[in-house]
Amino acid sequence: MRLYLCEKPSQGKDIARVLGAKQRGTGCYSGAGVAITWCIGHLIEAAAPEAYGEQYKRWSIEQLPIIPEHWRVEVKPKTASQFKVVKRLLAEATELVIATDADREGELTARELIDLCSYRGPIQRLWLSALNDASIRKALSALRPSAETLPMYYSALARSRADWLVGMNLSRLFTLLGRRAGYDGVLSVGRVQTPALKLVVDRDREIARYRKRLRRVVRQKRTNGMDTERIRAGQGWHPQPSP
Repeated sequence: MRLYLCEKPSQGKDIARVLGAKQRGTGCYSGAGVAITWCIGHLIEAAAPEAYGEQYKRWSIEQLPIIPEHWRVEVKPKTASQFKVVKRLLAEATELVIATDADREGELTARELIDLCSYRGPIQRLWLSALNDASIRKALSALRPSAETLPMYYSALARSRADWLVGMNLSRLFTLLGRRAGYDGVLSVGRVQTPALKLVVDRDREIARYRKRLRRVVRQKRTNGMDTERIRAGQGWHPQPSP
């Protein structure tokens, strides 16, 4: 059985229609020797620090930095039922077509599932941006080798792990330092979140520091030669506030 692993249910429905897979099952379509299923975004996520040891349940500066030797992922509770569907179909598949979004995050969505479910069969990549029938048929007739898009997976994986390292370690560090200074809340730090927040704060401070300044516009009215001479002599200038 050839399995198509999509990112969203709507995407799976469109591809199933073109492939003629009309039989609707739980979390999938099937028919004509193919099956189409989907991930509903990321079905799994990076494990929290406490998954690497009981000692990390208690926040302590002495334990930082937390750097996993072997990275772990966990199934998201909200989409656990769909994960079971994908895992079962991967176990039954003789070949796999990755049909997630055509970008590095789409690559990560599919390949992290493939690794977790220990699928070892042949893999091809469906590179698809539009979901109209003509575009789907064109992409299906030009499936790419799996190795061609594998570097995108490593790029997304590096980004994901960098987010984890920055967020988990610095959030704990700044929260603990905040408590020493008398702040009892959690200080969340993120690789993208914190720089973006700084831009917003800096702009807000600029607005708060802004002070209105009176601007005056010099208007020159020439009616005759005498007025012109008075203006040149500095006698005909009448500063007025700008509108």
